[in-house]
Amino acid sequence: MPSSHILQFIGGLAFFFFGLFSTHQGLQSFAGDRLKSMVARATQSRLKALITGILVTLFYQSSSAVTVMTVGLVSSGLLSLELSMAVSLGAGIGTTFVVLLISIKQILDYGIVLIAIGLCLRWMGQRVVARLMGEVVFGLGFVFFGLNVMSQATAPLQTYPWIPQIFQFMEQYPLVNFLIAAVVTALVHSSGVVLGILLALAFAGAITFSAALPMVLGANVGTSFTAIMAGVKATTEGKRAAWANLLLRAGAVVIIYPFMGPFADLVHRLDSLLFAHAFETTTAVHCDIAMSHFFFNVFVALIFSPFLPLGKKIICRLIPAKKGEGEVFGPKYLDKTALNVPSLAFAQAMREMLRVGEIVLGMLRDCLPLFQKYDYDMVADLRSRDHQVDTLYRSIKFYLSNLSLRTLKEEEASISIHLITVVNEWENIGDTIDRHILRLAHKKWNKGIEFSDEGWKEIVELHRSTIEMTDLALAALSAGNREIADKMLNHHMSYTDREDELKMSHLVRLHERRKESIETSAIHLELITLFRRIHLSLLTMVDHLLPERGTREVSPLP
Repeated sequence: MPSSHILQFIGGLAFFFFGLFSTHQGLQSFAGDRLKSMVARATQSRLKALITGILVTLFYQSSSAVTVMTVGLVSSGLLSLELSMAVSLGAGIGTTFVVLLISIKQILDYGIVLIAIGLCLRWMGQRVVARLMGEVVFGLGFVFFGLNVMSQATAPLQTYPWIPQIFQFMEQYPLVNFLIAAVVTALVHSSGVVLGILLALAFAGAITFSAALPMVLGANVGTSFTAIMAGVKATTEGKRAAWANLLLRAGAVVIIYPFMGPFADLVHRLDSLLFAHAFETTTAVHCDIAMSHFFFNVFVALIFSPFLPLGKKIICRLIPAKKGEGEVFGPKYLDKTALNVPSLAFAQAMREMLRVGEIVLGMLRDCLPLFQKYDYDMVADLRSRDHQVDTLYRSIKFYLSNLSLRTLKEEEASISIHLITVVNEWENIGDTIDRHILRLAHKKWNKGIEFSDEGWKEIVELHRSTIEMTDLALAALSAGNREIADKMLNHHMSYTDREDELKMSHLVRLHERRKESIETSAIHLELITLFRRIHLSLLTMVDHLLPERGTREVSPLP
């Protein structure tokens, strides 16, 4: 094969890989947080978890990314091991649809068109959604274009007399093909790359289906190693979720491997049935490769879904739990039997609500060090805690909504509304830390900028004051103490005065043209605003304890 064709193939592979990455990034930016919440809520049934895995992977277009996500959720106790296995099975099916799409050779000619449309949306889109969708279309265009370039580069292989010898070797040693594909997939963290190469070779007529099928199976197994690497620092449950995904796929390969020939024939017949009759076209090797990828993942889901409880027992025996681990995170105090006595139910909801407050207080304490040293593990931990807050928030609201269906006195209804308000504000503070403060920390790290010494001391001071305010709020709510609530109001007034002074100090540094202050000004001022927003949320929680004169003095957030 001439060097020019080798370079062309490498270039096409680079375009293809870049397209996959760009598509994944665009889709993740568009709906990443919502998709993660969707997975975290897949706690009702195995079927719902399976469907969730399919839908989420349709957006992420990376079964590895979804499986890594489930490892994090299981590690945090937000998702059970059994349901995480169902999500992973669904993720395997979800990742097949792009492969099915790019197996249609005619569509590859429109890669340049999609790149142009994507660029227009990225540059000219007025809304963020339009620009993100432009990123997705742009990425898909490069996927099609790169695959087209690779297929053109491999076309001359048909003229070489030694190609049949290679096919013969590959067909005689399918285990070698399987291992090569598994290792390559594990290294590049994407089965799509290996399948893309196989499709490019198939378009050029440079590979047979019998030689490609073991590599398709290897790619499906190799994609599991990304989750295993992510689970190295996870809890025992997280490690179990990572290894369970590998065991499910490896188990399916063990079942299929002795019947590789009949399986290939079955895929070809089903492929012929679908394409020849439904689409009125002839089938080819590239269609068989795409359909074998699809049918393998459907086969894994159909075979193993009914036996997930047994699979859970097996993986738990293989990876024994450490002491104190293995419990799924959830509410501790929401006793359904207490719903018959409203006062008792309120007490239980209050205990759970204070638990939410303690989690949020811990998040608030741990978020500021990220502005000095950005730590991905700490970011993941904070986001896991925010999901814990969301879980308890939904549980408390549902618990109190069941209570509200009963006949409540006016005073009891007021207490119920107050508790819902309080837990809603805790959830808002958790979201403020997760969505905004962590974003600012990443922005500062990404730009490689530093606060001035004076500016950092001011931020630390306001952060410390916010923690003190949170401590007071927890004490006021726990004791129902009006004096502590009044102390919170005075603390907020002092905070507001001090905040104005520090803003003026920052403005002076800007007028002095200090480099650090100019570079970090936007982050500095937004961080101060976020601390003030947290203060106002805390005051809202204890509003019923504050004297009327105090509530009118609290100014709204601008």
